[in-house]
Amino acid sequence: MLKFLGNIIQLVFSPQKGWEDLDEDDYRSDGRRGRIDIRRLYTRCFLPLIAICSATSFTRMLFDGGPDFLGALQMAIIEFFSLFLSYHLAVYVFSWGMPKIMEGNHDHRRDAIMVLYCISVISLIFLLGNIIKVKLALIQFLPFYVIFIIWKGADFIGVPQRNIGQFMLMASASVLGAVYGLSFLFDKLM
Repeated sequence: MLKFLGNIIQLVFSPQKGWEDLDEDDYRSDGRRGRIDIRRLYTRCFLPLIAICSATSFTRMLFDGGPDFLGALQMAIIEFFSLFLSYHLAVYVFSWGMPKIMEGNHDHRRDAIMVLYCISVISLIFLLGNIIKVKLALIQFLPFYVIFIIWKGADFIGVPQRNIGQFMLMASASVLGAVYGLSFLFDKLM
């Protein structure tokens, strides 16, 4: 879990270096890809992270004019399920769209790793929004930084230079669109 959090912090502060380090971590000693265990990363790191970030919704009860217990519980459930379902939806969109963008062999594992780390960064943005009492415009614009992180991860995925635009549209829409679209939808349903 600490290495996972370290990778997220490095992706936030130095996206290019963060993706390079993840690239190095994914190679085995024999030169093949596949060292990162996605299932383990998902169950032992990603799910606890989004649960903790969603649970910070209860800190809003401490603020003046904050929600009551049921309102905070509703917000925590919305955040958790929007992040949880966004991962699966974005991985599905990547598996459908990336073969059209890529040329030749494509590693679907790398797609899942990228989506997992990008949604983890978004969950930390949710955490910041929950624990800071005032509404800051900076926090509202932090998801645009995730687009920059995605752009720097194009080499990690192996996107050809001429297809970067298509990749950015597809990846940004699938990751950010899924998270904020599902959050909006769940918020309206509850």
